[in-house]
Amino acid sequence: MENSHYKTSYKVRIADANSQARLKISALFEMLQEAATEHAQNLGVDFGSIAPLGLGWALTKMSVELYNLPKWNERVYIDTWPSERERITTHREFIAQSADNTPYFSARSQWVLFDLNTRRLARMERLKDFLRDPNKLATAETFDTPLKRPAKNSKYIECHVRNNDIDLNGHVNNSIYIVWAIQSLDDDFLKRMLPSKIQINFLEEVKMHESVKSISEIQDNMSLHSIVNVQTQRECARINIQWQQI
Repeated sequence: MENSHYKTSYKVRIADANSQARLKISALFEMLQEAATEHAQNLGVDFGSIAPLGLGWALTKMSVELYNLPKWNERVYIDTWPSERERITTHREFIAQSADNTPYFSARSQWVLFDLNTRRLARMERLKDFLRDPNKLATAETFDTPLKRPAKNSKYIECHVRNNDIDLNGHVNNSIYIVWAIQSLDDDFLKRMLPSKIQINFLEEVKMHESVKSISEIQDNMSLHSIVNVQTQRECARINIQWQQI
């Protein structure tokens, strides 16, 4: 259904590029989040529209397949649309490419509604449904396979939540979890490797004045990450990243 799709574009700014002039992974997540938000505004289900209902959106799972990371000053064209809907989850798809249709990346995401007061999940039926294209998926990801967790004795770094990490929902924005994960990897590794697939499960929100341990382990061409709240000792996110040589 073409009218269920939303198309937009973004230029890779200097602040979005890493030392190799490629799009930062955290900036990629911000780009997808922005496209989803713009479409939600058009559909009347963005933060400003549902907050008066006591509701908010939370990203729970994301899977990104990367083919060519765009570089500084290049423009990224994104097609996004809602696909499947279940009792407490909804899925959104993304396809990104260049002006000449060179594929950049594709992504599937899973979102939930939550009650802003109780912080508990809310059923999708609390919102009137919107146009979808359930027969078209961006990737073959099903979100059924559990993500691997690093070994208990794996190395870690400690990260403290900053004011700038907090978003409209009053918790750490999803793009920051990727920053924490990448920071735990050695510089030499990052200089010679590029991500080819990123899978992340968001398990629990992190708030202001909290700290996390970013635990990581490398197994062959994959890095395994676990983000653990220092105060509660509960796992807040699990991330698996597949890498390839530059």
